[in-house]
Amino acid sequence: MKLAAFDLDGTIYFDGHMPEDVPEAIAGWRAAGNLAVVATGKSPHSARRALEPFGVDFDYYLLCNGTVIMDGSYELLYENHVPPEVVRAVYERVHDTPKLDLYCTRLTGPDGYLVRNVAGVHNPIISEPVPVPPSRIEEEVFPLVAAWTPGNPDLQRKIAQWVTDRFPVGTAMNRNFFDIMPLGHDKGFALTWLLRHLEVERSDIELITFGDGHNDLPMHALADVSLTFPWAQPDIHKACSAVVDSAFEGLIHYGS
Repeated sequence: MKLAAFDLDGTIYFDGHMPEDVPEAIAGWRAAGNLAVVATGKSPHSARRALEPFGVDFDYYLLCNGTVIMDGSYELLYENHVPPEVVRAVYERVHDTPKLDLYCTRLTGPDGYLVRNVAGVHNPIISEPVPVPPSRIEEEVFPLVAAWTPGNPDLQRKIAQWVTDRFPVGTAMNRNFFDIMPLGHDKGFALTWLLRHLEVERSDIELITFGDGHNDLPMHALADVSLTFPWAQPDIHKACSAVVDSAFEGLIHYGS
């Protein structure tokens, strides 16, 4: 059995567009008896909204950096969430920080934001989020919380250090985001969980991973073949089996 795991943004989905060859290639891959999986930091709502216009289907969706797992019909198989006391502490720490947005994903419905202090710039990854009153922090479930600091890596690192010094949480940095997940959760965790769910031994499956971000490294580490792209950072190039020009090229060349 073969399984291909695809990151979304910067891999097969680019600011609202998908290369024309991708849906056909993934359909052909699945028709040959292989599994195709999405592995993304996007929420269920955002992933579905991104993919449905292109008519591309997947067997499983590993969402919120591995904190939410759904089947091909978007039925929930697994979920976890950031402890509310962590969300509250992060909100209190950053709510008055200039040039920072604090987003929160949900199991259902659109993504939310707790803080929106980035003026004049719309986030290309999380589209049309809705405000979440801070009073709701202890009453809602947030699988992932993300601080967005566009063009300000020093602020991103400062917030990341503050969070990790104080709380046992999972974290990932990617595309001006600092993501906070439940402890032990990332894309590698989600792939491992899925293989157990499928009752497939790791040695019985050929795993190919596609991704351009630092949050893809945990799943790349599990792969038989890990593929990234010219626009990825040098350390991601170094961690992967090969650099390819597109996901289509990688699937054709390494998946056959």
